[in-house]
Amino acid sequence: GGQPRKIRDRGMHECTKKKGPADGAAETDMIYIFTALYCEAHTLIRQLHLTKNQANTRFQEFYNEQDGIRLTITGVGEIAAATAVGSICTAFPPTEYDLLLNVGTCGHAKNEDGIFLCNQIFEQATGRSFYPDMLLRHDFREAAVVTGMTLWDTEPDDEAAGKLLYDMEAAAIYQAGAHFFGPHQMLFLKIVSDCGSADKISEAQVKRLMEQYGDCMLPLIGRLRELSGHEQQRNASAVYEREITERLCLDLQCSKAMGDSLRKHLHYLALTGTDYTAVIENLYKEGMLPCKNKREGKRCFEELKRRLF
Repeated sequence: GGQPRKIRDRGMHECTKKKGPADGAAETDMIYIFTALYCEAHTLIRQLHLTKNQANTRFQEFYNEQDGIRLTITGVGEIAAATAVGSICTAFPPTEYDLLLNVGTCGHAKNEDGIFLCNQIFEQATGRSFYPDMLLRHDFREAAVVTGMTLWDTEPDDEAAGKLLYDMEAAAIYQAGAHFFGPHQMLFLKIVSDCGSADKISEAQVKRLMEQYGDCMLPLIGRLRELSGHEQQRNASAVYEREITERLCLDLQCSKAMGDSLRKHLHYLALTGTDYTAVIENLYKEGMLPCKNKREGKRCFEELKRRLF
């Protein structure tokens, strides 16, 4: 319902202060991008204006704090990928508003070109399946991906062929990421580079592929940043609404039924974008709040509703 005005009287402003870092700077939502190879990351590093973190000696890490992007090159394979995700997310703990994006090349069982959003991840070694659950409108084709421990250089078995895509990191990134992100915070984007001949693909070919699909990936990253920011705003509005409601319940001497009614009214006003704080301010200025007893509270509540509606 938009950013409400602060209530200035009788300490009500205490429940409207936004809690942030100690230095007063606003926290930036972060997108954690993981790729296996530098040639997969090269285009994103350039287009997103990322700077290398020289302090990180374990992994190649690039970041843009202003835009909220942190890209890490994990190395090839499940162990390397899981180690990188755990290390980065421990050093820079994600919040509930941050997102994980795995970008990389893959094989395709039916020799089709293109870029795919993974809706299922199948780990070949364990037979387990994982399901990223981000609800996002997009124009990508969707497919399942099989994660294996070795390069796929043979005909896929029936199960792998049915999944269409083949890589070496997605399942590990999902499982390591699950310690820091929910399924709705993780996204896996794969670009087809081969149909079972990954050892014959050069770094230059991978770079060209990433450049070819760079214009598809950048709008997606932009939408992820918007999604993260909107989620944080919605949560801040919900926290504000809850704090105002709790304080009013005390000052109106609300019964259980009256408190429930107050919550419904304020929630409705928040959804409609109505600035209800000005009306509440005036009740404090006029001395109607806080109420001395439940009888006064009931009269004040009726006056509050009359002014609001």
